[in-house]
Amino acid sequence: MKLLLHACCGPCFLGVWEELGTHKDIETTLYYDNPNIYPASEFAKRRDYLRIAAKIKGLALVEAEYRPEEYKLAIDDDTAFPIRCLHCYRLRLERAAKYAKENGYEAISTTLFVSPYQQHEALQEVAADVAQHYGLELYYTDWRPFFREGQTEAREMDLYRQKYCGCSYSLQESKKNQ
Repeated sequence: MKLLLHACCGPCFLGVWEELGTHKDIETTLYYDNPNIYPASEFAKRRDYLRIAAKIKGLALVEAEYRPEEYKLAIDDDTAFPIRCLHCYRLRLERAAKYAKENGYEAISTTLFVSPYQQHEALQEVAADVAQHYGLELYYTDWRPFFREGQTEAREMDLYRQKYCGCSYSLQESKKNQ
């Protein structure tokens, strides 16, 4: 199977790869498209460290342009958590699915499935809906048990490990909780 794996960052990818990397029948390509990440320097830092992790693991990485204006159009400032996150999931997965369909992939998935901080069931529903819409398979695995392993491996590789989900809203929340 040819899988396009949407990736949010290096540590989450490493957690997913703990399990996904054992499947020799799956040809995986990473896809970095995260217009939600704020500020632009954070987007670049996460991308750069994902590049390092992808290279070490021997995976191809497709990188989309940073287009935060598309995120702003998809997320109204009045949209509160948790609905805001659902719009964000859909935006990123739609973009991944569109790329996958146009480039001959059979399935999509996302490293967001490794995070215990995401709305897992809602994310799964959005991902399944998007995959179906594009005529793709959703490769779903609950990778949350591998989250800590990914974080540990990232630390050992001296990869950047962020303190917030990525958007300006989560950055504000993380600053409140410091």
